Amino acid sequence: MVIDSSIMKRILIALVAAVCSLTVAMGQESEKTVIWGVRAGIDVNIPGKWHGNGASVDMFKNGCGFTAGAVCNVWLGRGFYLEPGLSLFYDTYSFDDLILADNAGEPAQSDPSLYKVGLRLPVMVGYSFNIAQRLLMSVYTGPELSYAFGGKVRLDENVDTNDIDTAFDLFGPGGQRRLDCAWKIGVAAPIGPISMSLDCALGLTNLNRSEMSFREYRVTVGATYYF
Repeated sequence: MVIDSSIMKRILIALVAAVCSLTVAMGQESEKTVIWGVRAGIDVNIPGKWHGNGASVDMFKNGCGFTAGAVCNVWLGRGFYLEPGLSLFYDTYSFDDLILADNAGEPAQSDPSLYKVGLRLPVMVGYSFNIAQRLLMSVYTGPELSYAFGGKVRLDENVDTNDIDTAFDLFGPGGQRRLDCAWKIGVAAPIGPISMSLDCALGLTNLNRSEMSFREYRVTVGATYYF
């Protein structure tokens, strides 16, 4: 099922407002139950296959990127916590075995890359536990909404087809959707005031504006400094 972009925008705005209200309210009730942090991570982007008409096609190669932002950890008791956040992301990957031709029909560029810049709003629920006398770990999961406010397919200057800008507009007709929803699963372990994490994001939204469906997946190695 494809969710209309206007509906997803309303959901994103509502979630941001709800998360802000919740964290402010919890912070006012008890400073001990809320801690803030800054987080940075390295992304490994794993674009899924294009599916349609009973076939699957590898259209992209894996890529990389980074995220940076802030989180709010709200202690719920008995090992459970809620951790919403807001981060800026920059992710890249490239086409696989795609050759672009110029106006003369000669090969001009192979495997063009693309990039996306935007915001992510994860809302994680986690559980912390001891696996040894002084070793604490946590597992967490939850939804993550993403909105790409910028992005482009990178083309060489020597690529000079008449409709190349239209055909390869990343968010144009027949291109990708800006709004995405993923489900995250991860583990984290503290090292002093820094928490190291490893998580994966499983894409739930069909990003293609065509008959072929396509989802993105991601693995992130992150570090969070709490203060």
